[in-house]
Amino acid sequence: MIELGLSILFTICLFLFFKEFDRRNVDTLEAITFNYLSAGVLSIAFGSSGYSFENTIYADWFIPTVFLGVFFIVMFNIMALTTQKLGVTIGSLASKMSLIIPVIAALLFQGDSWTILKSVGVVIALLSVYLTVKKKDENKNGPIYLAILLFIGAGLLDTVLSHIQFKYLNTQAAKDYFTSTVFLVAFCVGFIMLIVKKQGFKMRNVIYGLSLGIPNYLSILFVLKSLNKMDSSLVFPILNIGVVVLSALIGWGYYKEYLSKLNWLGVILAITSIYILIYS
Repeated sequence: MIELGLSILFTICLFLFFKEFDRRNVDTLEAITFNYLSAGVLSIAFGSSGYSFENTIYADWFIPTVFLGVFFIVMFNIMALTTQKLGVTIGSLASKMSLIIPVIAALLFQGDSWTILKSVGVVIALLSVYLTVKKKDENKNGPIYLAILLFIGAGLLDTVLSHIQFKYLNTQAAKDYFTSTVFLVAFCVGFIMLIVKKQGFKMRNVIYGLSLGIPNYLSILFVLKSLNKMDSSLVFPILNIGVVVLSALIGWGYYKEYLSKLNWLGVILAITSIYILIYS
């Protein structure tokens, strides 16, 4: 549980970085791209020794990891479009509700244990996420297909991560090589996107991006460690709910964001669902 708690903490740090990017007019795509560079370098530096291009390309997990790295950048752009066209509420809702996809996949295909209490916990978890992010100013007139793409894509991203962990990453070295590779692939894809857009590089954006890579690396690292000790049908709901709940509390306490009675009800239900999922 310590690893999962740390993953929640560092994931929240990412959202705080994004909040500051908006306030400081940092180019998000450029920062995100270079964040993957520093995350990849950290993964190589502090992971298992012996990382090399030859060892990586012949690994069983290399091809799915390349697709996963591409998926990271693609989903970031879909998330940005969804937020711009439909609003923060629908973007957050579509992203966090997607936790049901890896949970169902784990229960059906990976042999995770299914109990009535776990089913109840998942249902309460979904309801809590909806209530926690629900706002009065939802924009329902935009292209709703973006929210659907975000919901499916974010869920598939978590599912692929869980599948690779379950099927291929049997050693600590494999886990470290996997983490380094997915970050570096994402950086390469993002760098190509910036070149195609003929977008120049600003040092301040690069510095912010390199700084963002530190909590990004640590959040992924502790997710993988959590999956070693807990069912993925527990890891992903608790991770997503924990991030939503604590982000809401930080937004209310530090950024003075308004939380309605329904939002607070969502926080209470989230805590309840976490308790059920842990002890079911």
